[in-house]
Amino acid sequence: MTTTLAGGRAARRQTMRRIRPRRSPATVLLLAVWAGAAGVLWLWWHNTPSVADDNSKILNAGRITGLLAGYLMALVVLQMARVPALERRVGSDRVARWHAMSGRYTLCLTVAHVFLIMWGYALQAGKGLGDIVQQTTDSINQLPDMGKAAIGTGLLFLIGLISIGGVRRRIPYDTWYHVHLLTYAAVFLTFWHQLTTGNDFAVEPVAKTVWYGLYGSVTALVIWYRILTPIRLNLRHRMYVEAVIEETPGVVSVLIGGRKLHRMGAEAGHFFRWRFLAPGMRFSSHPYSLSVDPRTGRSAVTDLLAVTVVAPTLTWADCWATAAFAMGSREGLTWLESLPDVEALLITAGDEVLITGGLAARLG
Repeated sequence: MTTTLAGGRAARRQTMRRIRPRRSPATVLLLAVWAGAAGVLWLWWHNTPSVADDNSKILNAGRITGLLAGYLMALVVLQMARVPALERRVGSDRVARWHAMSGRYTLCLTVAHVFLIMWGYALQAGKGLGDIVQQTTDSINQLPDMGKAAIGTGLLFLIGLISIGGVRRRIPYDTWYHVHLLTYAAVFLTFWHQLTTGNDFAVEPVAKTVWYGLYGSVTALVIWYRILTPIRLNLRHRMYVEAVIEETPGVVSVLIGGRKLHRMGAEAGHFFRWRFLAPGMRFSSHPYSLSVDPRTGRSAVTDLLAVTVVAPTLTWADCWATAAFAMGSREGLTWLESLPDVEALLITAGDEVLITGGLAARLG
């Protein structure tokens, strides 16, 4: 499927303007993340005069893992808040990898936190390692906000389970995506017990204020960029399907119209996730990568993420890759197959890899 954004000369000027390269702030951001983690550890150190017996060591290990898990939970949500400054300067693909990695670390720290804290509580009550399940049940029933934390932790485990590569490949993307949205509920439910049962926040009002500020800022960014901004853009541009044109069997072009599309700031290399308000498509998000259609000079949106062309010269390889990108996966592959001495590899937004016949033969 190929989609063309109709926006006139202004749209062409906006799309074709040169983009001044800017240095990625990824290293600075990673240093800031590590500095935040160091600040969390300092909070524990400041509020822990001594670690004497084994029981104290276990409880303090549980406190450390809990503080780090709470800190990373905020970053996990921040990384998917669609903050333009973050996605444009760092890159949405890198931010998505950070999100996945942070999610794995968060889940591991949460598991360690629950196990160590419940073990320490059991030892305090004169019980042993085998009584952790009973101690967990007692803590949920007796401590404030622990019931909500238990539900939130269960949701985190569910999200982690369906995000395992083998499991994720076996379930529809829409199912995975909508279950993944439960991360917001999990973070909300687990937040409150950190303040009501966490010793570090009970004795340090400043730390509690900073924690509220961290989670409050992340919540504000999510609401603004993931909810209010899309609503504002839809109300401003009033995008609609102008026409659907069948190019070849199984390949169509969808012309998108709207108001002031040249002011969207869309450029080659960007991508959209669109939901078409038609029966059976309302709850499915369709990703389309943005390129420049060489046939019209207008911005074009396709189902391709990447096109690699092997040709006799670099110039022609670049030209043919751009043209195939604008055509879409099926039409582009068919066209590339018809060119002499040209092979190509195409990757679609659905992670499908398409290869021309000659290249497939060479790869065995």
